[in-house]
Amino acid sequence: MEKTAVLMATYNAADLIVSQLDTIRLQELPADYVIFRDDHSSDQTVQFLKNYIEKYELKGWQIFENDKNIGWRLNFRLLLIDGLKTDASFFFFSDQDNIWLADKNKVQIEVMLEFPEIELLSADIEIKKLSQESSDLPSWFTYFQFDDREEMISKYPKRLLYQSYRVGWVDVMRRGFVEDMIEFWQPDYNVTHDVLNSTLSSLLGTGFNLNRIVGTHVLHQHNATGKKLLTLRSPKNVHLSELKKFVGFYDILYHVLEKRKINQAEEMKNYRDFYQRRLENAKSKHLLPVVKQILVDWHYYPAMSSRVRDLYFAFRK
Repeated sequence: MEKTAVLMATYNAADLIVSQLDTIRLQELPADYVIFRDDHSSDQTVQFLKNYIEKYELKGWQIFENDKNIGWRLNFRLLLIDGLKTDASFFFFSDQDNIWLADKNKVQIEVMLEFPEIELLSADIEIKKLSQESSDLPSWFTYFQFDDREEMISKYPKRLLYQSYRVGWVDVMRRGFVEDMIEFWQPDYNVTHDVLNSTLSSLLGTGFNLNRIVGTHVLHQHNATGKKLLTLRSPKNVHLSELKKFVGFYDILYHVLEKRKINQAEEMKNYRDFYQRRLENAKSKHLLPVVKQILVDWHYYPAMSSRVRDLYFAFRK
């Protein structure tokens, strides 16, 4: 059997991580590597992990600590780099607060081995709220329903926009897919890992979903999948950061598709350049270039709200 690695990003998780650790440790197909990267926690998360590893004498479990807090998106990027330093062939993302079924990794790897054309395989989840105060999955997160969901697996429809088919912790990735993604994922590209997975694999034609529940997504007050980052009440620097995120997102897509000689590479380049123009116009603090871009690049905007946002923030300092 080829080797597997679980990649877990942690931050201030000492009080909620034990169930996640237990369900990883007790997998029917144990991971050869379980790699933690802690994002400069202010609680006892790292010590808890050390004690847990020592208690169960876990081989292949290792902890890395960031010198400063970089945010969960870039933390997952570093985890992929950590994973590539091993000889694992398959990589699982893990959050710090969910519950995996005991056969999760086993059934996903069995599918990956049966269908070598699959580079990214997600799966279905059930959702559990810890309390009435717990956050719901936000309205902008849509749990995609595949037309052929009665089949064992469903192929991802091609997707151009910044959206995910499934949450990241149900993803398993083939090594070559990760290598190509990381080659072009620059340190300042603050991109969401599961969104990048979904969109890239859909465009490559190598993304699939296992139409089977593999675990429980636990909702609590501190989930990363929370409220939408950008609203009209946000300061302008958040608007600029969001535009920069999209520049990075489409730059990665463009370069991977170009490397693999996929026809839609040029389209991704056009989207990247569109967001670069939006970013530069937003920085300019002048209304006229923004209005001109809205008219010229109308079809690149994902929705009318994006055009309104550009106009609104053109007046913001």
